[in-house]
Amino acid sequence: MQFSINKFEYLCYRREKEAAGRELLKLLARIDANYGLLMDVDSWAQSGEASNIMDDHLLTRITSAITALMSDPDFRFSEVGIRQTQVFQRWLAGLFAASPFRNADHILRSLGLDEEARHSVQLRAGDMRKFQLFYTPESEVRLDWDVLWNHDKVATASLATTIMSSRFLGTPAAHQKREMLLRWLPDKLDQIESIDALPVGVLHDMYMHCSYADLPGKHDIKKPINTLIHRNLASLGIHDVERRAQAVKKGEKPVLLVVLEWFSKNHSIYRTHSQTMVAMRDKFHLIGMGYEGRVDEAGRDVFDEFIALDGADLWDHARQVRDVSEARGAQAMYMPSVGMFPITMVLACLRVAPLQMMALGHPATTHGHAMDYVVVEEDYVGDDACFSEKLLKLPSDGMPYRPPAAMLELDLPKRKRLKADPVKIAVAGTTIKLNPGFLQMCADIAHEAPVPVEFHFLVGQATGLTFPQVRNLVRRLMGEKAVVHKHQDYANYMNVIAGCDMFLNPFPFGNTNGIVDTVWAGLVGVCKTGREVHEHIDEGMFRRLGFPEWMVAKTNDEYKAAALRLIANESERRDLSRTLAGKKAIEKLIFKGRPEILGERIQALLKDLCAARAATVATGAAAAVAAK
Repeated sequence: MQFSINKFEYLCYRREKEAAGRELLKLLARIDANYGLLMDVDSWAQSGEASNIMDDHLLTRITSAITALMSDPDFRFSEVGIRQTQVFQRWLAGLFAASPFRNADHILRSLGLDEEARHSVQLRAGDMRKFQLFYTPESEVRLDWDVLWNHDKVATASLATTIMSSRFLGTPAAHQKREMLLRWLPDKLDQIESIDALPVGVLHDMYMHCSYADLPGKHDIKKPINTLIHRNLASLGIHDVERRAQAVKKGEKPVLLVVLEWFSKNHSIYRTHSQTMVAMRDKFHLIGMGYEGRVDEAGRDVFDEFIALDGADLWDHARQVRDVSEARGAQAMYMPSVGMFPITMVLACLRVAPLQMMALGHPATTHGHAMDYVVVEEDYVGDDACFSEKLLKLPSDGMPYRPPAAMLELDLPKRKRLKADPVKIAVAGTTIKLNPGFLQMCADIAHEAPVPVEFHFLVGQATGLTFPQVRNLVRRLMGEKAVVHKHQDYANYMNVIAGCDMFLNPFPFGNTNGIVDTVWAGLVGVCKTGREVHEHIDEGMFRRLGFPEWMVAKTNDEYKAAALRLIANESERRDLSRTLAGKKAIEKLIFKGRPEILGERIQALLKDLCAARAATVATGAAAAVAAK
């Protein structure tokens, strides 16, 4: 059944508050279920003149109706109502950000006492819940977070969480909020008594998305999150296992438990980590655990066994992992990625096996007490000090990637560039990788280029409400010099890349699979390196591919100079592409390697743990004898 905008407008404008509130929840739940798409919404236009601006037309009608409802002084949220609506705050923010309003500050001003207010609001008593919902990442209303915290810690922490969980924070207003909150919140967050008082459904997004910030101490937010998780686990009687590493009987393999997030044949984590896990089966009995709908048949085939996570909630899932590990005597627990799903965030704070490791499917430290090692290729590490964990470094060929099934089916067209054509520049990356610094760099390069250029932003997750936000921002900065592509299927995405002349990698959070895709299509490009693995991966991959030193920038100025050089010098660009890029380069240097090394290293670590245990037992026995 379609959502009726007409009905929603009618209820809002007639002040039928309860019914309008229920319809709003239905709309937000529908948007959430469809990842930001306005699907199954009646798209009737109230004017025939709106046929060519339907997106803006519908968004204006929806946001205007919401404005009428929320600015009504008699409309109030109950405790249950605010908790139900809060989990959808990102989509409320998205509706207004994608609309001509751009933010919901007009609603915030209606909650204040000053009718002439612009960038500050003196809030009326009782309107905190509304403020909490409509103070969005794009808001330009000034806010004293300390005053707000002293008034209501839970509401303030919840507001900060929802803002930082957003999947697109590319505007200056949104980016600056995250930078400020990542400085301000870590010292306060664990003052909240229970994690359940926060919007737990998006807490892992704040945990993971901090990696995309500029702030050097951006991962500090994980420390109080871990405290809240550990506190909740203890309250539920879920404690660290105390079992020590133990050698298995001759002829048996030790059990290695792998906890998964997304793991399907065309997902990036499967591409980057499945080969090493298949190779582990030579030395371990591999048990995979994950969510039924998130691990496909190809993903399950990697393991000797697959067990679906089952239970009423996140904490049941954590208990299940612990119980399975204990029942099967797992000697090690491994997570190829941490942060995309709440379960991995929790397991970084819970010991379920004697040895616990994670790989860098999302390249960042956890600050979790239960995480012993980070598995990473040695040429991807910029600075060991970025991690609270010990590093289990592999040689550069120790984690070969697997080509996605869709890539092997491609027959990409050759780019036939005419003299009159602009230099087409591919920028591949998800919405969360776009930030003001990088986008301004692209704009500066476009304006300073000595020849005409055309940027092609291939933006993963740019669908529904998020796409117009990205498009509007890029258009404001770059005008006609850029084309923003919606999230698209792999074949169409690769065809756009194949039609380009070069690529630029986003920063500070660079690319892995994006480099594979662009170089496979025959392009060379520029990256910016740094001390974090998510910056340094680009440098590592460029060096494996033999790209010249000048293409790996250490500063913004070097990045711009390298990009302008590649744009201006067509013959150099073609020579580099011919000799360094293409299918053979990726197949030889990225897809081939020694996937068995990780299993060997884990086996060695377990032997060391068993030897240490045996030595401890022997020392204890000797001391007991001496005491007699």
